Amino acid sequence: MLTILALLMIIVFIVLLAKNKLSIFGALTIVPFVFGAIATFVTGDSFLDLFEWIKEGILFSVNEETGKVSTGVISPAIVILFAVLYFGVMLNVGLFDPLCEFFIKKAKGDPLKVTLATVLTATVVTMNGDTTTTVIICIAAFLQLYKQMNIKLIYLAVIIVTPIGIFNQLPWGGPTIAAATAMDVSISKLFADLLPGMLVAEVFAIFMAYFIGIKERKRLNFNPKTAKEISPEHMESMLNAIRLKDPELKRPKLYVFNLILTLAILVMLVMDIAHGGVLFGIGAAIALTVNYRSASLINERIDDLAADALAPAMATLAAGVFSGVLSGSGMSTALATSITGIIPEALGSQMAPVYALMAALQLLFYRKMLSTLGLPALCQMLWGNMEFLLAAQL
Repeated sequence: MLTILALLMIIVFIVLLAKNKLSIFGALTIVPFVFGAIATFVTGDSFLDLFEWIKEGILFSVNEETGKVSTGVISPAIVILFAVLYFGVMLNVGLFDPLCEFFIKKAKGDPLKVTLATVLTATVVTMNGDTTTTVIICIAAFLQLYKQMNIKLIYLAVIIVTPIGIFNQLPWGGPTIAAATAMDVSISKLFADLLPGMLVAEVFAIFMAYFIGIKERKRLNFNPKTAKEISPEHMESMLNAIRLKDPELKRPKLYVFNLILTLAILVMLVMDIAHGGVLFGIGAAIALTVNYRSASLINERIDDLAADALAPAMATLAAGVFSGVLSGSGMSTALATSITGIIPEALGSQMAPVYALMAALQLLFYRKMLSTLGLPALCQMLWGNMEFLLAAQL
């Protein structure tokens, strides 16, 4: 019965999100609360136990046999809150601007250089963990160039979202935090294990952009030996997409300080010297104070960045409600037992390739839906967020 209840809860959660009936925060909170209440009747537990399950999912739980304390999602939520705030400040002060401008200048009028510049620019900008900002900046910088050079616009969307998918696994990204919480390991330890794979994936992303660029060279009959460079006016308009984004917030004179501060925080994070929330919290306070000095201006920056930082932190805390109910009610154990009962014992050690195959089939399914529904409809159905609506206009 608990297995059926768990499956129903997950299905209802997905359907309500897909149909935009509830927000992420609402779906992660209301759906498990309702099903958790039902679970108390099924298991014979007290309705008040539901609040204890939620507390354990968000804050902490104590193993009665070993006395070991396991933290909920509160720790990763703090990391997300301060990391998004910190990188929001760094994006505003222009930490990533020189690299982005360098890539754009090198692109010139060659489709191959344009695709490589796109993937490298997306890689740099997405380091702050904000998908929306990455898409906005990359589209503003490259959309007109792709149109002018007649490069297929679908390639722009593909090249932009590939690094986003890779670097969403950074310590302040949702998937890494969720995985660390589920496995009860430190984020820094998990990230150290993920980093080699992420670097390999980034190499693939660059190779993919290279392959697309070569393909577009042939399709457009581009000869790099006889090609003309793009006009200085158009180059300036591309660079202005970077330079003129909130110019009053840029702090070019403090670039070296901001770079050293960021590198120091990342090194300490990887070395597990301190908790990520502590590092990014202190780093954000220092960055705001040094770059903006005035208390009123600092408060104004915090207010402007609050929406970006608060939304993922709230979603993470709400995920604690979902996981707390799923675990505390016994639904997760029942579901896991049922699934492992289906899998042949000999196949257990081979599940990683099976999961990879399932993911590949899922991508083929999405591709089929893309050709049937069109990009805007597919993106709206799958995500409904601003970044994919922006990509949909391509």
